[in-house]
Amino acid sequence: MVYDVLVDVERWPEWLSGSRSAGWETAEPPGTRMGAIRRIVVSGLTMREEILIDDRPHHHAYRIVSGIPVTDHRADVHIHGQADGSLIVWRATFRSRIPLAGQALWLLLRASMPRMAADLARAAERRAT
Repeated sequence: MVYDVLVDVERWPEWLSGSRSAGWETAEPPGTRMGAIRRIVVSGLTMREEILIDDRPHHHAYRIVSGIPVTDHRADVHIHGQADGSLIVWRATFRSRIPLAGQALWLLLRASMPRMAADLARAAERRAT
């Protein structure tokens, strides 16, 4: 259920804090989303993300193509089934394109990623009931 909520991009604004719109920019091939580009408007920024791994139901990875001043970005979402639900581990690495801004971007992502994982968990719980 968690993975299904995660890849249902069009419905992100229903559960992802700060998001106003989201959708696929490119159509994904049947059965996979690898290589597809999604666009999300969150907190006033329009980000484009390319899907790197679409390994349902346990691993989803993407990179930010544009929208924030980073390079070498990669985020991995691992979903581990547990007896009482799922453990969501959402991690990212990147380099800042703006000198001295890396620390601020790191703090922003460090604060937002646990919130995104919590939002995802709540949305999956709602859909499951």
